[in-house]
Amino acid sequence: MFSTKFQRIADPINGGIVGERPDSDDLIIVGIGASAGGVQALREFFENVPENSGIAYVVILHLSPSYDSQLANILQTVTSMEVKRVDTHTKVEPNKVYVVPPDQHLTMHEGQLSVSKNARLEDRRAPVDIFFRTLATSHGPRAVCVVLSGTGANGSMGLKRIKEMGGAAFVQNPREAEFNEMPRNSIATELVDDVLPVAQIPQKIIQYKASLGKIAIAVEAEKRPEVQQQALREVFNQLRMQTGHDFTNYKKPTLLRRIERRINVRALPDLASYAGYMVQNPQEVNALLKDLLISVTNFYRDPEAFLSMETDVVPVLLKDKNADHYIRVWVAGCATGEEAYSLAILLAERVTDVIDAPKIQVIATDIDEAALLTARQGFYTINDAADVSPERIRRFFNREGDGYRVKRELREMVLFANHNFLKDPPFSNIDLISCRNVLIYLNQTAQERVMETFHFSLRPHGFLFLGSSESADNATDLYSSYDREHHIFQKRQVTQSRFYPMPERIPSLQVSHNDKAEFNGARPVSESRTFG
Repeated sequence: MFSTKFQRIADPINGGIVGERPDSDDLIIVGIGASAGGVQALREFFENVPENSGIAYVVILHLSPSYDSQLANILQTVTSMEVKRVDTHTKVEPNKVYVVPPDQHLTMHEGQLSVSKNARLEDRRAPVDIFFRTLATSHGPRAVCVVLSGTGANGSMGLKRIKEMGGAAFVQNPREAEFNEMPRNSIATELVDDVLPVAQIPQKIIQYKASLGKIAIAVEAEKRPEVQQQALREVFNQLRMQTGHDFTNYKKPTLLRRIERRINVRALPDLASYAGYMVQNPQEVNALLKDLLISVTNFYRDPEAFLSMETDVVPVLLKDKNADHYIRVWVAGCATGEEAYSLAILLAERVTDVIDAPKIQVIATDIDEAALLTARQGFYTINDAADVSPERIRRFFNREGDGYRVKRELREMVLFANHNFLKDPPFSNIDLISCRNVLIYLNQTAQERVMETFHFSLRPHGFLFLGSSESADNATDLYSSYDREHHIFQKRQVTQSRFYPMPERIPSLQVSHNDKAEFNGARPVSESRTFG
């Protein structure tokens, strides 16, 4: 959150203080998700796992609840490691394989596996996602996920969480998978570290394990050897030259951990070798960029906060507004669009049946063009939409293939744009800014500048919606607390900008939607619409 102790960074190379790494058990835990066609893939996987790898393996085979799985017995025929069926709380140990029964909800917490009956339909559809998410939270960079043959998109959301927490993700090559939907949907996240024949994945994991902890880049420049300093400069130079992105304003510990992770995934001996690898393999620059810009979000993330937004903020936004007015929302750091659509739904529900209702305009911005492409398409898998109520699914989505597409009426309320709020001109006359789980990655100077920018953008008494680990407590002269528990703040009126003058006129901005559309002032907007 906005604590009183910030990490100051003058640039991506020099300065800064050491960031704390979360305590973690040394044990590498590999979660393996599979569905249809997965038994043969699992057999081949464990045929290639050495007896004493020092790694624990947890298998989630998504099958019909009525299926009498003999998976533990099947796998025991191809591995000398002990294969255990998890029926109660179980401590995870190295060189063992753990198998969950069908229709059971498996989670990971503090080195223990917990199993319970799947009560919700959503949980029965996504057992792999559920386990991957808890594994990521429990083990961070020592969590590895593997996605094998199967139908649907189970595993892809959990894979994103694994990567967000610094872990590794490997996927079976879809060309050899009996059913390739699960591998393909995981690959579509663009966060997978490697796509391999299943027989090669165990060795890749062992290489990853061997590299962990051996690469350490000092946060303070004066503690780095000159060869490491030069290599780090080259890494950031490659990022700037090939992608145009400058990470000056990001917290250095976070940046360095992500770079260390890429070195581990590539099984390279040191930072200098990695810098050379980037020069020789330009695709690695984009892979590192993906790791640095990991976009993990979901519909109605932190449901209680969104409930507060629905009941306590949206009515205030709409008060005394009619068809001559606009409700303008800016979602800064929108990733793949779920949050922008979540807020658009809250507003649409309120104005759909209102005579003379105000117009709605949601501007959603990010610097990750691949994430923006997903957002503009408005297509989400069944697992992606698991947190959307059935009623909202019916009103605002159309079923399409193995997922849902946001209805055109709702998509037209939202404009997605490639925009960097750290350097691009800000928007103006905004009623609500939502910037959740972005500020935590920025250094103090950048955080202060962003809070000033948002203050400029908001209308008088406008609202600022932050993430669960973020606060405006260090900008109390700019914002008052509206709902502290749910991290909702309200603009204070001040007479002078604290840091730097803002532009008097916001220039036109070309914004891509499904087609190019010019945004200038209050256009384009959504008229009051009917959903259903």
